Amino acid sequence: MTIFAIMLKDLRLIGRDRLALASLLIVPMVVILVVAIATQSGEGSDSILFPIVNEDQGPVAAALIKVFHKHLDVHEVTRAAAERLVADENDAPAALILPPELSKRYLTQKPSTVELLTDPAQWQGLEAIKVVMLLADRETASLGDPFSQELLKVKEQSITGNRPTSSLEQNIPGFSLMFVLLTLIFSVSLDLREEEVWGTHRRLSIAPLPPAALLGGKLLARLIVGIAQLLILLLFGHFVYGLTLGHSPLALSLTVTAVVFSMTCFAAVVAGFVRTREQAIPVGLAVVFVLAALGGLFWPLYDLPKWMQTVANGAVTTWSMFAIQDVILRGKGLVAVSPKLFILFAYGLVSFVIGLRLFRYEDGAGS
Repeated sequence: MTIFAIMLKDLRLIGRDRLALASLLIVPMVVILVVAIATQSGEGSDSILFPIVNEDQGPVAAALIKVFHKHLDVHEVTRAAAERLVADENDAPAALILPPELSKRYLTQKPSTVELLTDPAQWQGLEAIKVVMLLADRETASLGDPFSQELLKVKEQSITGNRPTSSLEQNIPGFSLMFVLLTLIFSVSLDLREEEVWGTHRRLSIAPLPPAALLGGKLLARLIVGIAQLLILLLFGHFVYGLTLGHSPLALSLTVTAVVFSMTCFAAVVAGFVRTREQAIPVGLAVVFVLAALGGLFWPLYDLPKWMQTVANGAVTTWSMFAIQDVILRGKGLVAVSPKLFILFAYGLVSFVIGLRLFRYEDGAGS
């Protein structure tokens, strides 16, 4: 009877936290829904931006562009705009340059060379574009199949200054960021809830310190641990799997700091919505998996539907992944990556302010 009495007592305690009980079902459903949409409803190569510079304006160029339109998100732009989209903004994995008099030379059986300006760091999208170019080879048969006759030769040139990357060099940073975010959300949420259990928050509420200092001190400790964790994981990938860490240790250090800072402050926002320890685990897992799916930590962003790609621009994981890739895959220095670092630091500051409003010691630690 003692065992059953203890069981009934614990069930009654568990039943008091209705939000925690509901989250056991609602949270997995939300995660399943997001992952299902991301993996099944994505537009695939149709959403890959493919800038084309049409310097020919002839029938052969028009036929090729028509084929590319069927499989890619083709934008006809100037050469400067194409280079900016690939090298500076990293919105496109490659751009195609169709030279002047291409059609005239082709129709007179003279070979021409088209340029493919690439960003190998976006290797999944680049491979998809190359597959589409093979499809274009077949679908332009009515014009004499220009690629197979070698009347059109493709000259591939990387304009981001980095070597070709592998799936590991994409996955290691992504999973590293996911585990750091998971650690931060759990540690911050559980730490603040434990203060309620032990009554520490009551003593802190009368301490001669402003709330910002109290919360900031706790987050600073997690920030240091998170920076160490991310650096060790990246070093593990470097020494075990040959992951490149870029050309600038300063850029890497500041990028890691900005990424972990933004994630630590965001964890305070999540902690502000978590009222009990029982809620921390399902809510934390849901937030991490949803942000990982949206932020490109699991798969490339072009695999997501257009509306999800738009939503992803507001996720801390998206900008974290962008900054990490710029430094370790594209070899960018501090100046080049500074706009993304500014966004991450701003994201962190805004999150800190929101977290401070949600969590106040004088209000009973957010209760």
